[in-house]
Amino acid sequence: MICDEETELNFYLGTHRERWLTIAPIEVSLFVSHRILAGRKTLPKAPPGRHYAVDSGAFTELSMYGEFTTTPEQYIQALARYDDEIGDIGWAAPQDWMCEPDMLARTGLTVAEHQRRTVDNFVLLVELWPQYGYGDCPVMPVIQGWTIDDYLRCVDLYEAAGVRLAEDWPVVGVGSVCRRQHSAEIGEIFRTLAARDLPLHGFGVKIHGLERYGRWLTTADSMAWSYQGRRTPTQCGSTSHKNEANCMTFALAWYERVLRAAQRPEYVQAEIFHS
Repeated sequence: MICDEETELNFYLGTHRERWLTIAPIEVSLFVSHRILAGRKTLPKAPPGRHYAVDSGAFTELSMYGEFTTTPEQYIQALARYDDEIGDIGWAAPQDWMCEPDMLARTGLTVAEHQRRTVDNFVLLVELWPQYGYGDCPVMPVIQGWTIDDYLRCVDLYEAAGVRLAEDWPVVGVGSVCRRQHSAEIGEIFRTLAARDLPLHGFGVKIHGLERYGRWLTTADSMAWSYQGRRTPTQCGSTSHKNEANCMTFALAWYERVLRAAQRPEYVQAEIFHS
C-alpha cells in the first residue's frame, strides 16, 4: 500500500465474530481477539490460505482488572489450540502492558515497569511455546512506551534480553498509539523506529494514521468500522440487525475504502467515516 515502492502494507480487518474466519473473503486478513476465541468450545476451521492474527486482549484485561487474570501458560495453551484447530496463526500479540497515563493510573505502576513486564512476558511466552505448540512460536514482540525515548529504551530492553528485533522477527508491534494517532509525535515515533529496520505493526491505526505515517508500517489493524457501524442504521437490507456494528457487508465496504485511501493520499478522510 504505502510503505514504499516494493513493500505493500498488510491491513488487518478487526472482527469480534469468529465465524468470519471461515466466511470472509480469503484475501482479507483478519485480526481477532483471544477474548473472543477463548470461550468457544468449538472453533471454526479456517479455509486454506486464511491469514489471521490474534490479539491478546491485553488492553481490555488491564483496563478491567489492572493486571492480567490470564496466565502466560493459559494464553500460550490457547494460542496452540487456535493454531491447531483454526489453522496456522499468522502471528499473535503478547500480553503487553500499555503505557497510556490512564493505564498507569489503573495499575499504579511506572512506564519502566510496564516495559519490563512486556519484555519479560514476551520472552516467557516464547520459552513456553514448545511445550504446547508446533513449529515457530507465533507470538511477536511489542514495543511499549509513551515518548520516543521510552520506545527506544524498550528496544534496548529487548536487545538486553537477547531479542534481536530487526533480525529475527517479521512483525514488531508498537503499542500505546491507537488513541493518539492524530498527534505528530506518533509519526515521529514510527519514523524513528522504522529507521532501525524494524517491521512495524500499528495497533488500531485508522485511515488518518495510514495517510500520515503508513509508509513506515509493515502491517496495521483497525476495528473502526464497527464503532461507526453502531451509529449507522442497517444499509445492507438485512432484517437481522438494526445497525451495522456486526455486518460483514458494511465492514468489507469500509475495508475497501481504507485500502483505496491508503493508496491515494488525496482521498478525503471524511468519506471513510461519513459516507
